[in-house]
Amino acid sequence: MSTLEARAVTKIYHANGADVRAVDTVTFHVAAGEFVALVGPSGSGKTTMLALLAGLLQPDTGEVLVREQSLGTMRKADLTAFRLNHIGFTFQANNLVPYLTVRENVELMLRLNGTRNQQSRARATELLVRLGLDGRLDNLPSQLSGGQQQRVAIARALVHEPDIVLADEPTASLDTERAYQVVATMAGLIHEQGRAGIMVSHDPRMCIYADRIFQMEDGRLVRVLSARAEIEAFAHGLRPTPQQDAPAKPHERSMEPVPTP
Repeated sequence: MSTLEARAVTKIYHANGADVRAVDTVTFHVAAGEFVALVGPSGSGKTTMLALLAGLLQPDTGEVLVREQSLGTMRKADLTAFRLNHIGFTFQANNLVPYLTVRENVELMLRLNGTRNQQSRARATELLVRLGLDGRLDNLPSQLSGGQQQRVAIARALVHEPDIVLADEPTASLDTERAYQVVATMAGLIHEQGRAGIMVSHDPRMCIYADRIFQMEDGRLVRVLSARAEIEAFAHGLRPTPQQDAPAKPHERSMEPVPTP
């Protein structure tokens, strides 16, 4: 069963007397434990697609389903509650609260959805330790590096055990080494915890950790890469050939300990 599904989703914007199909009849599904990269040039519709998957925008036609529930049929209050319980977000701007500690920033999600208790607080600490932040729990965001801040954002997105995790350009402001660390960690946790994850990225190198790659152009889903050789070739800017051997799956590498920058 798919955790996340888009069925012929279309989103049209009206500007200067013209209709712009930001997303045009897109259909796909993402299963539990699967990490997908959504890529495409600027203006291809990938960020709009992510907002539709989160229920932040409603499609003009088609539907988005999470756990077989259509987001478009929910009342506004029900949709807000559903997002708090079933969807996790990470963004390019990590949006950490500057006057809260690392631990408090993660526990904030638990407060918002009403699940903060002794067990969930322990889970928050365990997740931060898993992310290599055990020595930073009482630090403020300003005392962290960019990579460490993004790992706090990952912990916040996962602490309430959502069904899907959506990441919009989570590495755009990081150097290459930190970016690899952040995506490897995110992919590893999604695989380990059985979430459905989608990452929008402008950097093909980060797709090395994906199970599939969805390519968008002009609002349409034009290609899906799923073979490991294809994904490796895309990440390295190469054209895959039938002779290429499939290397180890990315989540096998991503489960290695992540060094603290």
